[in-house]
Amino acid sequence: MLPKPLYETLPYGYVLAGVLAIVGIEPIFGKVCGILLIVIGLFVYQARMRYRHRKQRIVAYGGARHPGLKRTDKHGEPLSRTRTPAQQDFYRGEENYAEGNYAEARQWYRQAAEEGNISAQVNLGVMCVAGQGGPLDYQEALYWYGRAADQGDAVAQFNLGAMYVEGQGVARNFEEAMRWYRKAADQSHAPAQFSLGILYEQTPGTIHLQEALQWYRKAADQGYAPAQVNLGVLYAEGRGARQNFQEALRWYQAAATSGYAPAQFNLGVMYLEGQQGIPADRAIAYVWFTRAAGQGDADAQPIQQELAAQLTAEQKAQVAEML
Repeated sequence: MLPKPLYETLPYGYVLAGVLAIVGIEPIFGKVCGILLIVIGLFVYQARMRYRHRKQRIVAYGGARHPGLKRTDKHGEPLSRTRTPAQQDFYRGEENYAEGNYAEARQWYRQAAEEGNISAQVNLGVMCVAGQGGPLDYQEALYWYGRAADQGDAVAQFNLGAMYVEGQGVARNFEEAMRWYRKAADQSHAPAQFSLGILYEQTPGTIHLQEALQWYRKAADQGYAPAQVNLGVLYAEGRGARQNFQEALRWYQAAATSGYAPAQFNLGVMYLEGQQGIPADRAIAYVWFTRAAGQGDADAQPIQQELAAQLTAEQKAQVAEML
């Protein structure tokens, strides 16, 4: 296996050698060789990008809904008699939202939100961001998220951070986003911990990478699959921590066994290429690419098809037992 620095610069070396050959060698044969070197370099570059471990990005900008009210208590008794008026209005909003009556849901959420119901304030903000049941209105979403966030609601704090990342209704401001994400992350809100990790990873400096790794781990320990994938990538690339393919494998497997396609793709990459302490195994790689492709992963599908044509009869029998 090539050392990582050489492996990463290999395609650029091919292209540079090709350009030098075209410019510096007069015989036509030399120029043809130069063109071939450039083609090889581009092929290697595309293959490297194709088989690079996939990393997850921030999702659900400003759109995380608040959990709804339970219909019954722990004894199975209806809760309708014990709900406050604000809770009753919120629950009517929930019922209408579930039925797709968004305009009606938005009205009930607004009534409950004005009565101080935090869940309604969050869900009304979500509808304003999405333009459901009425006009898209970032300013109103910011207002309701702010009301709930100031009362310590983690979902609202996460949504506010997301809006600052995306620049929805406000100027894009990563420092402000990190401030709100941290408030939610400190309450063990896994998506906020994951998003905070991404912002730290995108900030230059080894210390920030180490901080990113810690936040990814907090979310990963809660079973949050996107964080498990990104944590695995940091270990695979040796960023923020010493390179450790076994640790990367462990986190990819944790996410993959929960059915998360990006983790399944990354496992396929690890077994296709082989890593330190992890021998290449085309049969296992094919299984993971197949599982990712079965969930519609567009990158996994062509690799799966290529591997299918390369498997031996013995490997095909092994695959049949695993799938």
